[in-house]
Amino acid sequence: MERDPLIQSPRTALDQGLEHGFRWAQAHLTDRARLGRVARAHTAAEVVGNLDPTFQMPDEVADSVAYWSGFAHGVQRVLRATADASTSQA
Repeated sequence: MERDPLIQSPRTALDQGLEHGFRWAQAHLTDRARLGRVARAHTAAEVVGNLDPTFQMPDEVADSVAYWSGFAHGVQRVLRATADASTSQA
C-alpha cells in the first residue's frame, strides 16, 4: 500500500527496518537461535553478521544504522509475539 505524502510522513529508515525485520523473522521462525542473536545485537555489523549473506539493505535507505536498529527491533517483536502466544496456550 502506497502512502499519500500529504497525509503521512514518508517512511523513515527505522520504519523500513522494523517492517523488513518483522517479515524476515516471520520467515525464519524455525531458527530461533539466530533470531535471538539478531534481536540482541548491539551494532549494525552484528545484525548483518547474523543474516544470510544474500540479504541486502535496500539501496534507497539513507541511514543504515537506523535501518539495522529497526530491523533488530522488528525481529524482537516477532520473538515476543511468538513467546506470548506459546505462553498463553500452555
